[in-house]
Amino acid sequence: MIQIFNCGYESRHQTPLDIRRPNGGTDYMLLIIKTKAFFEQNGQIQDIVPNTVLLYKKYSYVHYGSKYSKYNDDWIHFDITEEEKLFDSFVIPFDTPIVLPSCGLLSEYTRMIVQEKLGKNIWKEQILDSLMRSLLYSLDSMVSSITSFQATHKYYQCMNKLRMELLNTPHKQWTVTHMAEQVHMSPSYFQHLYKELFGVSCMQEVIQARLKNARFYLRTTDMSIQSLALFCGYENELHFMRQFKKYEHLTPTQYREEFRAKNS
Repeated sequence: MIQIFNCGYESRHQTPLDIRRPNGGTDYMLLIIKTKAFFEQNGQIQDIVPNTVLLYKKYSYVHYGSKYSKYNDDWIHFDITEEEKLFDSFVIPFDTPIVLPSCGLLSEYTRMIVQEKLGKNIWKEQILDSLMRSLLYSLDSMVSSITSFQATHKYYQCMNKLRMELLNTPHKQWTVTHMAEQVHMSPSYFQHLYKELFGVSCMQEVIQARLKNARFYLRTTDMSIQSLALFCGYENELHFMRQFKKYEHLTPTQYREEFRAKNS
């Protein structure tokens, strides 16, 4: 069972902030840092960027804070009874800043944990245990998916931020030139670096994200093919139909009909 002792969501601390615990604590502490901060490791102070996670183990030396205004983080103090070997299966490093592409999902888990902690649900302990496990498994999955090359590449953060925007809004009229301008690179270098970091070309990523949306709305709505084409970012219905058939080997209408026939 994972026991939550204390927690906070969207905690906007007064600055300057300087948290020191020379002997650490008797529990684990998870920090999801959303603004600029600093962290001490092996006697060295290093800067922390937003979307950084810190998992302190018991009795670890703790020193972090921020000299910037509007410092913001989520935090959870917790312990694991009877099964601390849970961490043995994880790749999450203790006492080490972990820079992630996004902390949105982890922060949402924290919000639910805080809400449940403050509530009076008769299953509170079981729900908190489940939510904290989900948070830790999600964090471990994120850490596992980041290669050492990505983690150390100086352009990874800005490139991944752009990629997240692309995947969330594939309907925009994305072009190589426009994307390269956003990260202040030449189009040729941008294309090379994008594929090197993410294993796929930037325009192929746009196409796949648009088709993913198209498949979803074909399955779940009665939108006309023309409306769907525009909604997914295509300039005209014909272009959408050709591209969809190229990758799915079915027209959009055939895809919708086949899905409905299988699920009727």
